[in-house]
Amino acid sequence: MRTVTIAIRRPIAVLAACAAVGALVTGCGAGPGGGDIGAAAIVGSGQVSLESVQQRITDVLAGSPDARQLQQQKPSTFPPIARTIVQLAVWDEATRQLAAKLGVTVSEAQVDQVYAQQTASGQLPSYSDTKNIPVKGDVLKGYLRDSLLWQAIGAKQVRTTAVTYDYAVTQDRNGAQALVDKILAHPDQHTAIINQAMAGAQSQDGGKPKSTANLTGSPASTPQELAPMFAANAGSVIAFPVQQENIWVVAYVQKRSENAGDTTGGQDVSQVAGSFGQSQMIRYAAQSGVTLNPRFGVWEPLTGLVSPSDGESSSILKTVKTNS
Repeated sequence: MRTVTIAIRRPIAVLAACAAVGALVTGCGAGPGGGDIGAAAIVGSGQVSLESVQQRITDVLAGSPDARQLQQQKPSTFPPIARTIVQLAVWDEATRQLAAKLGVTVSEAQVDQVYAQQTASGQLPSYSDTKNIPVKGDVLKGYLRDSLLWQAIGAKQVRTTAVTYDYAVTQDRNGAQALVDKILAHPDQHTAIINQAMAGAQSQDGGKPKSTANLTGSPASTPQELAPMFAANAGSVIAFPVQQENIWVVAYVQKRSENAGDTTGGQDVSQVAGSFGQSQMIRYAAQSGVTLNPRFGVWEPLTGLVSPSDGESSSILKTVKTNS
């Protein structure tokens, strides 16, 4: 299997992918849940103001002729940029809260250094795969600051985190939803359900089918295609696409331990600490609660993306009901 191109990836590389989700802010109206009209999003006990998001959209338009041309000639293609701006703002707020909770800090000197290196390289990330609309200024600096914090947050737990999980693959979202529903309905039969789902897929590759149920993995040992499950809690049934292979992965996170001892197996985990830290930020945001102003779309708690609507979401996250 090859690497999944989704949000939980190396920080700079994700910005273009994130631009696949976004919505233009115009006019006034009710905020999240019809409440605070000044909020673009509420994240736990904090919020992202609508004014700050609108200012950043204005800055993008002012600083990029391509962005202005895109808005004027084909306005329907500009909303992804605005959704990405609010998405990054939510990430920034969630990162700030989680870093404070964990006592993790980075100095402004560090931020300035990576910002100077990034801008000097002349290779700025962009808001779009098809248009040269660079991310720069305060948005870029904030993103780089968050990336440094993700690295530090990840370093605290990447060595000792382990999950027990099942996974299977399906050809499309409909198949993934059906498999998620089946596991939710019969969680005690998850091993048989997963093995049955994988039998057909593996038979096409030849050789003896291997069980993909009741596996245990760590950030160091788990294939990167399955990295999104580290953003989920125990008892979660999740699904997400593997874009390069044109399939969907369905995973059932049975157990999760953050004190599992050294799970690295002697491997260097510095390369996965940042992406793992980002997944912990997304998990924290889901636990704290993200309420997005509906004019932007919907928040996806598994990936931390903003999608235009529930029907256009790029992931599925459900929780197995337990008898209490």
